[in-house]
Amino acid sequence: MNNATTTSTTSAANKLDPIAVLREELAAAALCHGVERVEDLTEELVRRYVQRLGGGYVYVATQMGLKRRQMAEEIRQRFNGFNTRELSRVYGVSERHVRRIVEGLPRANS
Repeated sequence: MNNATTTSTTSAANKLDPIAVLREELAAAALCHGVERVEDLTEELVRRYVQRLGGGYVYVATQMGLKRRQMAEEIRQRFNGFNTRELSRVYGVSERHVRRIVEGLPRANS
């Protein structure tokens, strides 16, 4: 089995079990920070996560989604009422998109 197959199989399995992904990431972070009882810490954090969010729908944004939100927030902060054209050039989006962001309108699906 080559790396690409292994990665896609692991990714597909992890997408089906977000708790397994959380458990793996917590264990890795604990090891990086020198935690002695990694399993205990990991399981306690998973338990608390499930207790707080269990049974509900949890949406995890993609990296691209996070970048879009960050860009929109920056545009809102920098907007002064007169710089739509400048912001559209800086962020590589249309002036209409800048206006939609500052007006709080949802993205167009096109």
